[in-house]
Amino acid sequence: MKLRKLLEKAEALLVPKERKRKAQKKNLKHVLKKLRQQEKSLLKRLETEPSKSKSAKIKEQAALAHAQRQKGLQALQSLQQPSPD
Repeated sequence: MKLRKLLEKAEALLVPKERKRKAQKKNLKHVLKKLRQQEKSLLKRLETEPSKSKSAKIKEQAALAHAQRQKGLQALQSLQQPSPD
């Protein structure tokens, strides 16, 4: 790795705001992955559920997981944009 790239990486790690932003990004990605898995699981359960009342509850939970995941994706996009320092 060239010296310039090493210096840029070192600076990014030493700047507290940048370090905090990267940690938030990492945590958010983890949560989004779990939400996606949960949503898929709920939709799969919905296909096999014979009871209408339970399927309505499952559908509501899946919609909630989807909405939260969409909000998280928007937040992740805002974190990925370079900060105007």
